[in-house]
Amino acid sequence: MDDIETELNIAAARSDSPEDKDRNQEQIKPAVLLHQSQPDPRGSFTAIGFLKSNRKCLKLIREAMLRHNWQEAARYFSSYIQTLEAGTQPQVRSAACEITWRLGTEILRHLPNSSLDDFNAFYEQLKNFGVRNYSKICLEHCFHLMLNGQMDEAKRQLSIADSWRFGKQSNAQSMTKKLIRSYCGYLDYLIWNEKKTSALGSEEECANREMHSYFRQASVTLKEIVGQPGVWDPFVLSYIHMLEFYKDDDVALQVLENYAYNKEFPLNPNAHVYLYQFLKRHKVPQAKLIGSLRILHSLVPSHELMLELCSLLLHTKQMSDLEEALAVSMDLLEFSSWKCSIKAWKCLLNIMKKLKIKKYINTVRKEWNVRRSLWLSLHYRSYIARRDSLQNVQLLVIKRDILRFTGENNIDYFKITLRVERASKLKPDRLGEKREKMATMKSKKKEKKTLSD
Repeated sequence: MDDIETELNIAAARSDSPEDKDRNQEQIKPAVLLHQSQPDPRGSFTAIGFLKSNRKCLKLIREAMLRHNWQEAARYFSSYIQTLEAGTQPQVRSAACEITWRLGTEILRHLPNSSLDDFNAFYEQLKNFGVRNYSKICLEHCFHLMLNGQMDEAKRQLSIADSWRFGKQSNAQSMTKKLIRSYCGYLDYLIWNEKKTSALGSEEECANREMHSYFRQASVTLKEIVGQPGVWDPFVLSYIHMLEFYKDDDVALQVLENYAYNKEFPLNPNAHVYLYQFLKRHKVPQAKLIGSLRILHSLVPSHELMLELCSLLLHTKQMSDLEEALAVSMDLLEFSSWKCSIKAWKCLLNIMKKLKIKKYINTVRKEWNVRRSLWLSLHYRSYIARRDSLQNVQLLVIKRDILRFTGENNIDYFKITLRVERASKLKPDRLGEKREKMATMKSKKKEKKTLSD
């Protein structure tokens, strides 16, 4: 919004060159102008007046939107649209198309009485303003229709966008076409998913045939898309869901492995997550699961699946895997999002206990010495212990036990932990003392009553 003058090329309209003066005298058709400029002797508005009117209108729209006065913003916006329709300068209309698109959709989303018909009419109007954004506007229109459950109309909009051509095919246009093509397949998948739920409850051949036709359309398109380098997470998941439904697990595994391991594709941790989840669903050997998670660990050592990797490594009963589990769990706890996770600390404590049972406690101390300076400042400061003593005593005790395995003599931390343990032990004793006193008082009162009787 701050660069409106630049986007509308208003600075060019202020030029004083003879050519620009002749161009600025270009006649503008009468319209609903908020800033009425002085007409020329022939009684028509100049190009400068037209641009000033647009500038004034955009400022009023911005102020109304900042105050969340959406009704007022809508009134100014309708005037702005009329000024664009009245203008004869194609450059101004093309530059203003992006602004009109952003402002109009935002205002419509916040208007309380806006309906789906209003959105449809607005999107159709936008398509006539700037042909360069035609495909993108069709795609956004499709998203809006999908959210409102109008799948057939959304499919029609995507088909129109897919067949749209403008000028020479640029790189930007080809990327947009590829995205539109991928959403055509995704929409076929959504329709297939709806048909699947209805067809499973009925025995009609017609319903099954219609469902299978949508599967063929979606699978052809999605197979083409996910085979090209890129990040295609929702489309890959849709394609895998259909392949698993039809028991085509070999093709599904091939697609996921290509998506995860193909060097032409960009690095994508989600690809390895999807592959691991697929392997886990199909109960493959542990070695394959561990191999998949090891690659994920190299990309995202703070991923929540690292706890599953530690669990898998503990079950192999090999010393090297146990040492790896120790390193993976300590890597996890070096990220701030895991500092207070009981699961992660319990996992580390369990690994250390197993290493002690197997008489490999030196492995723990060796790993600790490498990380000592970081861990003392990150986990074992006095203020952290005091905070844990107030918020999470269980975490405090687990961290104390881990510190003992490392052989570290952190006196301040142990003092705070000891004080908390003593306090927790004294509380039930004090309650017991109070109960005993109350019981003795009651018994004495009963004795006095019996003696008086």
